[in-house]
Amino acid sequence: MAASTVLIRRPTAPKAPDVSAPSYTLDKPLAGLTIGLRTDTAWRSWRIIAEDWKQRLEAAGAKTIQVDAGGQTGRGRVRDKKKIEDFAGEVDGAFIGLGTCGSCTSFTITDAVEVEDQAKASVAIVTSEFETHGHNVANFLGHRDLKVLVMPYPLEALPEDELHDIAEKYWPQALDMLGVTPS
Repeated sequence: MAASTVLIRRPTAPKAPDVSAPSYTLDKPLAGLTIGLRTDTAWRSWRIIAEDWKQRLEAAGAKTIQVDAGGQTGRGRVRDKKKIEDFAGEVDGAFIGLGTCGSCTSFTITDAVEVEDQAKASVAIVTSEFETHGHNVANFLGHRDLKVLVMPYPLEALPEDELHDIAEKYWPQALDMLGVTPS
């Protein structure tokens, strides 16, 4: 009988890098900055919160750029990846959401890392149910210090007035994580 080689594959991801990529903050007032908001076609809740924050940002003198993502595979992801690369080049910092399911969390973190990889501040927004997954993805991508703002789960079924309350409640923490002051 001839000898044969058996290849055994490990179904685990490679070890995360020992050194984390830098994490950025703006450390300045909002006025005059360009702040991005990355939303997701799947999550009405985050679009409502992001719109609330957009109004607050503009009231504080910031310019806003909003980009909507939703393509998680195939041509849609290729298109969205290019949109996020361009978006990252146009902003000083960004809020990226929403991680409220497994795949959406993965893409939220990946898009926040794209902003950070362009030496810009970003805050990834995830819900409590997906906090651990979000940190695991960031760590795997070499960004263990990525800023992740954790909102309650579930958000999606909440009435609009409760979403505005959540937007207001988390607004100060979001600004602090991005490193900006309202005036």
